[in-house]
Amino acid sequence: MMGFGTAISLFYKNYVNFEGRASRAEYWWPLLMQLIIYTALIIAFVTLSGTEEFAADGDVDSVSLAIIFAGILFWLVNLLPGISVKIRRFHDLDQTGWLVLVFWAVNIFVPLVEFGRMIWFAFPGTTGPNQYGPDPHEDHAEVFG
Repeated sequence: MMGFGTAISLFYKNYVNFEGRASRAEYWWPLLMQLIIYTALIIAFVTLSGTEEFAADGDVDSVSLAIIFAGILFWLVNLLPGISVKIRRFHDLDQTGWLVLVFWAVNIFVPLVEFGRMIWFAFPGTTGPNQYGPDPHEDHAEVFG
């Protein structure tokens, strides 16, 4: 079973790898890591932005701006690896990676559809090799190749 550190490492190592398959752990551990970091940034923003008075003209203090900038930078750094792992997760379910685009487009109008994709990603992938590559749970799968 893949641990937290290995999953995070693979998430960033495969940031432009749109081929092959990704196990559930390779998708869910980085999602948890992002949730923790975003939660910490929100808590820091709410806590620290209340400590200094806002300027009379409505300017935001530098600490708040730094936290907002860190959040945007973290989102940008994780955008491409997030798309990549979603495509590979669909591949593990023996589905086309283009479903990432379909879910994104539908999500604009029906935000609840994102929960459907997340439930779908909770299911195990196909056992053994499929049209997108070897099973990521097999020992001989070239994860680091």
